[in-house]
Amino acid sequence: MQGKNKRLYLGIALLVVIVLGFWSYRLLGPIALAEGYMYEDNSRMVYAKATAENDQVSVEVTLTKLLVEDTIPRLQTETSVWTGTMENNTLTLQEKTTSQKLQAKLRRDGLLFQGPLAQGEPAEILLAASNKQVYDDKLAVWTKNVEQEAAQKKKEVEEQRAKEAARVEFAKKVERTERLTADMLESAQYLQEIQFAEELQFSKDQVVELQGLLDELTAYAKQPGLSKTDYDVMAGTLNNMKVLVDGINAMDGTIEQKKKRMQDIIAVLETDMKDAQAVWEEIKASVTDIEKREKALTEAVKAGSDAIAQANERINALGNEQAGVKASADKLYRQAAAVLEQTRAKYGF
Repeated sequence: MQGKNKRLYLGIALLVVIVLGFWSYRLLGPIALAEGYMYEDNSRMVYAKATAENDQVSVEVTLTKLLVEDTIPRLQTETSVWTGTMENNTLTLQEKTTSQKLQAKLRRDGLLFQGPLAQGEPAEILLAASNKQVYDDKLAVWTKNVEQEAAQKKKEVEEQRAKEAARVEFAKKVERTERLTADMLESAQYLQEIQFAEELQFSKDQVVELQGLLDELTAYAKQPGLSKTDYDVMAGTLNNMKVLVDGINAMDGTIEQKKKRMQDIIAVLETDMKDAQAVWEEIKASVTDIEKREKALTEAVKAGSDAIAQANERINALGNEQAGVKASADKLYRQAAAVLEQTRAKYGF
C-alpha cells in the first residue's frame, strides 16, 4: 500500500514539473510571430505583417488614417516596409525608403512598436495579434461608414454653399437695386441740366445784329451820289453779315454734341429703369423695408421718365426754333446781298 502511494506521489510531482516547464517555456521562451498584427481607434487602423527568416525580419505596415478636409472625411492609406533583425523577441528595424529606425517588442499580447510609424503618429503603439481577413473586414466596414459620412457631409456642404451663394446673390441684387436707384436720379439730374438756352440766345442775338447791319447797308444804298468808298463799306458790311451767318451755322456742332450727350444719357437711363424694375420683381418678396425701398425706386423711375420726356421736348422744340433762326439769318443775308448787287449795278462799281 505504501509503495502504491509513493508511486502516485511521484506521478503527481512529475506532472507538476511538466506543467511548470511548459508555462515557463511559454512565458520565458521565444514567441512565435502571428499571421498579422492590428491596431484600430477612431482615427486610424494599422496592420502589420511580419516575416522572419533566421535572424532577419521584414515587417510590412499598412497605415490607414482618417483625414477631414472642409468637414468632409476621407481615408488615406500608406504602406511602409521595415527590415532588420530579431533577437530575444526584440525587432530592430529600418524603413526602406526613409531609413527611419525603430524597435518593436514581440509580446504575448501583440507587437509593440517603439517609435512613430509615420510622421505625426504616436511614439508607441501596440498592435494585437490578428489576421488579414479580420483586418480586411474591419477596414471594409470603416471605409463604407466613412464614405457614407462623406457623402452626407458633401451634401450638407453643397446645400450650405448653395444657400450662401443664394444669400450673396440676393445681397448683390439688393445692392444693385440701390445703386440703380441712385444712378437713375443722377442721370435724370444730368439730363435736366443740359439746356439749349445759351445756344438759342446766341443765334437770336446774331439775327438781331444781322438785322441792324442790313438796315445800315440799306441806308448806305439810299444815299445820293454813293462813292466807291461807301460801296466798299457796304461790301465789308455784307462780309460781316456772312461771318455772323457762319457763326449761327457753326453753333449746330455745339448743339449736336449736347443732343448726343442727351441721347447717351437717355439710353443709359432707360436701361437702368428696365433693369432696376426687373431686379426688384425678383427680390421684393424677400427684401426688408419693402415699402421704403419700393417708394425710392418708384420715385427714381418717375424722375427718369419725366427727365426723358422733357429732354425729348427740348430737342424737338430746339429743332424747330433753330431752323426758324437760321432761316431768318439766311433771309437777312440774302436781302443784304441783293441790296449790294443792286447798288453795284446802279453805280457800275
